[in-house]
Amino acid sequence: MKRIYTHRMMMFVFAMALEAAGFTAAARAEILACAKHAEIAEYLKSEFQELQGAYGLVGDKAILELYLSAKGATWTIIVTDVSGKSCILAAGESWEQRPDVAMLKM
Repeated sequence: MKRIYTHRMMMFVFAMALEAAGFTAAARAEILACAKHAEIAEYLKSEFQELQGAYGLVGDKAILELYLSAKGATWTIIVTDVSGKSCILAAGESWEQRPDVAMLKM
């Protein structure tokens, strides 16, 4: 786990450094973790054993997805635009599902 956390923390620190250096949001997204949706999904599956656990529409422009590993050991949130480009927005460890929310009837 420590190695995963360190890698993801370094991505966050790198993002903050790019912002401090004056890179625009679009430039930071290109430099950081963006790729075709299938490539991001395969990377999360192969490197962290994460699979899609939930998703939702962001208007008519994008889909927000939550990827989880077994028992919530690691998690990643990505956003995918209408062209199929996905970017990692956040990642971490120890995802917990609230029992009262998990039992909601959809």
